[in-house]
Amino acid sequence: MSKIFAVVFLIFGTVVGSGFSSGKEIMVFFSRFGVLSYPCIVLACVLFFFLFYFFLSKGKKIAEIIESFRILNVTIVFVSVVFCSSMFAGVKSLFSYFPTWLYFLLITLALVACFFVARKGIRGLEKTNLFLMPATSLLFLVVMIYAMGNSSNFEFDTSLNFAGLLFSPLYVALNTCMSGLVICKAGDGLSKKQTVLACLFSSILLLIFLFFGNFILQHNGESFFAEMPFLFLTSGNSVMFAIAFFVIFVGCFTTLISLCFTLKNSFDKVVQNETFSTLLAVFVPFGLSVLGFSQIVSFLYPICSVLGIGVLVFLGISTMVHKRN
Repeated sequence: MSKIFAVVFLIFGTVVGSGFSSGKEIMVFFSRFGVLSYPCIVLACVLFFFLFYFFLSKGKKIAEIIESFRILNVTIVFVSVVFCSSMFAGVKSLFSYFPTWLYFLLITLALVACFFVARKGIRGLEKTNLFLMPATSLLFLVVMIYAMGNSSNFEFDTSLNFAGLLFSPLYVALNTCMSGLVICKAGDGLSKKQTVLACLFSSILLLIFLFFGNFILQHNGESFFAEMPFLFLTSGNSVMFAIAFFVIFVGCFTTLISLCFTLKNSFDKVVQNETFSTLLAVFVPFGLSVLGFSQIVSFLYPICSVLGIGVLVFLGISTMVHKRN
């Protein structure tokens, strides 16, 4: 079971980035579509289950396909850079609460940590997520339980709520496309039963947090305008604010290291020096993060979601062709 939970928390840590843990991503892809957001979340988690199984069970073939098609690799790199840049932007937004000297110190430490964990590879990712995510998940629940005590009568426009049926698969495509390589490598050595259980537990965990988070945001419409909704909802209590701050930071960091690992593997094919490719994997998205957290999540995520669907369709067709051959 330890191997299964290592994979579960690796997947959960990859998906629960700053966008998820801050509530911004949940708002963009689900909450703003009103009541229909709930069945859309269920649909998303069903899709997550099948795609997690696809990546875990077909890992070696998928990795070979990605390496064989440059345009596919370039697309994954672009999506990963955008996603990674939003994590860096989220980290910078969080650290902006501190004095300038501490801000730059913490940013430097985060960059160094991303560099070294990415160099360690998939085992480094598994150990980091297994250490951080169980406690962080419980703290995330504490934050959301507290946020349930807040409510407002703010009304938001849900006239386009049926668009949620489109955004649900886009959300899944975005997250699985950019984390696919990490999930592929995590599937090595898993039996079929272990693979199914890892996919099931991962999907259920995501369902719980998405459902709960969406319920809270649905009853706090004014938080839609906040850069980080859950941080906004805890601003009246210093202890809860600190806990929410920590949860969002861990969400940023666990996703950051996964994405830096993915980017490093892609840059390794172009750059022969492993140290230089790791530096590129860290500093290219860090440079793009200057666009700002809210802007990246609100405008670039939906575009990357469409690209993610293209990647997943291509991988699905390619694996079927390989199987016949």
